[in-house]
Amino acid sequence: MPRLSAQDRKAALLKRQEEIANQLKQLNARERETERKLDTRRKVIAGALALEHLAKNPDSEFGKTLFRLLDEYVDRRARPLFPFLPPFEEPPPE
Repeated sequence: MPRLSAQDRKAALLKRQEEIANQLKQLNARERETERKLDTRRKVIAGALALEHLAKNPDSEFGKTLFRLLDEYVDRRARPLFPFLPPFEEPPPE
């Protein structure tokens, strides 16, 4: 088998380097996607626990704080997701 020229070897190595770089990009993208899904799952579980606590213990300090935060920060579009909140009121103009 004839030996490859230095230029051919360099081209082959650069091609291999590009293939490895693409594989690393794919692995990193999969890792980011997995972490994003885990983060979403954590938030859903924590939110469900917080809402369940609020439903069972509305007069607890945590329940009052959660209610106040939801009332303060939930915007008009998301408000129907929380039927226990009072209707949205526009803040007065400053």
